[in-house]
Amino acid sequence: MIIRLLVANRGEIARRIFRTCAEMGIGTVAVYEADDDDHLDYADMAVRVRSYLDVDELVRAAESAGAQAVHPGYGFLSENAAFARAVIGAGLVWIGPPPEAIEAMGSKTEAKKLMAAAGVPVLPEFAVAEVPARSEAGAAGATAWSEAGGDGSGPLGKAAAGGASVVSEVDVAFPLVVKASAGGGGRGMRVVREPAALERALAEARAEAEAAFGDAAVFVEPYLEDARHIEVQVLADAHGRIWTLGERECSLQRRHQKVVEESPSPFVTPALRESLCAAAVKAAQAVGYVNAGTVEFLVDGSGRFSFLEMNTRLQVEHPVTEAVTGLDLVRWQILIAAGATLEGDAPVPRGHAIEARLYAEDPRNGWLPQAGTLRRFAVPALPGVRVDAGVDDGSRVGVRYDPMLAKVIAHAPTRDEAGAKLAAALAGARIHGLRTNRDHLVRTLRHPAFVAGQTTTAFFERHDLSTVLDETPFRVAAARAVAALSRTAGWRNVRSQPRRKFGVEYVTHPSDRPDRIVQEIEGVRHVFHVAIYEDVVELDSSFGSLALPKESRFPQPGVTEVARGSLIAPMPGIVSRIGAMPGKKVLAGQPILWLEAMKMEHPIVARSDGVVTAIHAQAGQQVEVGQPLATVEEE
Repeated sequence: MIIRLLVANRGEIARRIFRTCAEMGIGTVAVYEADDDDHLDYADMAVRVRSYLDVDELVRAAESAGAQAVHPGYGFLSENAAFARAVIGAGLVWIGPPPEAIEAMGSKTEAKKLMAAAGVPVLPEFAVAEVPARSEAGAAGATAWSEAGGDGSGPLGKAAAGGASVVSEVDVAFPLVVKASAGGGGRGMRVVREPAALERALAEARAEAEAAFGDAAVFVEPYLEDARHIEVQVLADAHGRIWTLGERECSLQRRHQKVVEESPSPFVTPALRESLCAAAVKAAQAVGYVNAGTVEFLVDGSGRFSFLEMNTRLQVEHPVTEAVTGLDLVRWQILIAAGATLEGDAPVPRGHAIEARLYAEDPRNGWLPQAGTLRRFAVPALPGVRVDAGVDDGSRVGVRYDPMLAKVIAHAPTRDEAGAKLAAALAGARIHGLRTNRDHLVRTLRHPAFVAGQTTTAFFERHDLSTVLDETPFRVAAARAVAALSRTAGWRNVRSQPRRKFGVEYVTHPSDRPDRIVQEIEGVRHVFHVAIYEDVVELDSSFGSLALPKESRFPQPGVTEVARGSLIAPMPGIVSRIGAMPGKKVLAGQPILWLEAMKMEHPIVARSDGVVTAIHAQAGQQVEVGQPLATVEEE
């Protein structure tokens, strides 16, 4: 019997698991690193750890707190077979699949071989290997590759001098994609559209995979330009029964990271759904799967599908499946781990659910992750809308973790209703202190192509959603409002008698400051919701959101005087690797070094052709926003 459960995770997923445990009458134990305690109030007790990745320390934390079970959440050690074995070896219940299943699906190349043997369709794979120096294949460092599933048995091409890519004797159609064999989340992944770009893509993917997963192995397969990313949720008990719970479409991705997910897919027909679910069952049976898992596929425009990978854990997007099936997947994970049987048939999904991921990132500045204090976080409570958040008003968002703040999920009888409801909830949110992708999500959900179900992996490449507020009447109105605020005093607390100054109507709240501005723009009255902070005024309206300095004398944060040619850190982070040392000639756009922040690598590139004259940081160093990293002197 599970009386107390430790969640080996943080943030939104930790809170979500605590909620289900409370409903089941199970006590909860949180773990936390220094300065990361936003999830602790949702647990019954907490144990501080040095790292969420320390297997031994997490097991000791469970034992010291008297927990009988461990739930890994997602990310961190959730797909780490060694962690699962350590938990089981300590006599604790592991809320997840057997370690052997985790291992079997841990390597994408090995998983594809298993799936092919089980009769699950897979994409052809081109094995990649470094050619030894002075080999018959050509110059040292060249790349040789072969067909046939990575066993090296296919025909090798001839490596060109200077380490060029080997493609000459293999009938390969570009584009291709280079993928890390281990890990996920888009790390170690590069799309290659021409032979000349292959060598660099391989080197970058290997380096990123090694840094992220400690495994530099990569493979190459065809890149489906306009495909759909469809996945099937499975539940399997220890008695041989497997439920498939319909499909989720997760095609809307940026940098290979999912942004919007939904269930069911607007593309999948009943016949295709049956085939996908049958393939998912074969995949689960092939590795003796038990507990919740997700089998992911790529589907082309004709409905042909190929196995992509299996996630041996709970998925971030699991709430859309919960919404349409009425199941609590975390509850079922716990029940299955305790020996429960899946009785009867799987529930039939009803209605439509869509999830959007809210990230702390700046769409107007290269999507750089944001760090700092979240002054306000509030999403309106609408019927059928669920918010799984990892933050509250006043939460401090750092650079060590994923930049996702929350997931907002809408469920309705139809897809159109679900999309409209989700867009309305996001548009009505108040998110102050950090830039987010909120406005971008609203534009996505209201875009005609999304509404029409044209949601392929090329969606964001095909449709420009980068409309900036500076180009709308909103900034003009907002600037007038801020100017009026800076010159106005003596607000009266009389809601029934709004005040007017400089052509703007104000409505005040009890603190005698305006919280709502009504202004006419081109004959239409618009409402601007105002939040006044020490240094900025935050405005939210139907146009979107904007933060403006209260007075022009306020300096822009992070802006400092730097020497000509200096490359400065656009965000706090850790220098993960350096690509060019002093004295090296570089081209405009060439990466000089990489910063890692919030589980993503961000290249710092040369702004012009020139020579690297200085590197001001070293690999592993923590840097702050505005800190000089390197100097490139123009030729």
